[in-house]
Amino acid sequence: MNSTLRLGLIIGSIVTLLLIIVVYIFKPLSTTPPNTVQPQEKPIPTEIILEKKLVLSALVQANTVTVSNQAELIQQRDRLYQDFEEISNSLSVGQQPDFRQVSDLLDKQKQLVKTGVLSANDAISYCQFLRQILPAMDHQINQHILQLEQLKRATS
Repeated sequence: MNSTLRLGLIIGSIVTLLLIIVVYIFKPLSTTPPNTVQPQEKPIPTEIILEKKLVLSALVQANTVTVSNQAELIQQRDRLYQDFEEISNSLSVGQQPDFRQVSDLLDKQKQLVKTGVLSANDAISYCQFLRQILPAMDHQINQHILQLEQLKRATS
């Protein structure tokens, strides 16, 4: 037992030393040659700076609108998932969902796929699940799956 412990310590220290040596050898040099030519800075006209600032501020405003819109779309996707979960839970206790509500959810799902917040594959998987638990809506769900597959082909 004592010899295996000693052997383990020896091997561990050898591996550690080798790792330190490898890191030291491949460490990049931090010094720069002293004879490098430094480029001279030219003064930039203030008009160009002002134009760039205006363009950048416009881009930042557009980006903020996109981010808030994206957050709203993600919330809609999460609500859609919760609604699908409620349908599944109601079916597990023997209640039939409102078919108009399911149809509205399918339309919302298609809109989220069009905006790119929800992938077409995920939407198709949900529809296949709904088709299994709601055989009364089989025809409508099949049509919706076909529309999603067309969207998938159009975006890819």
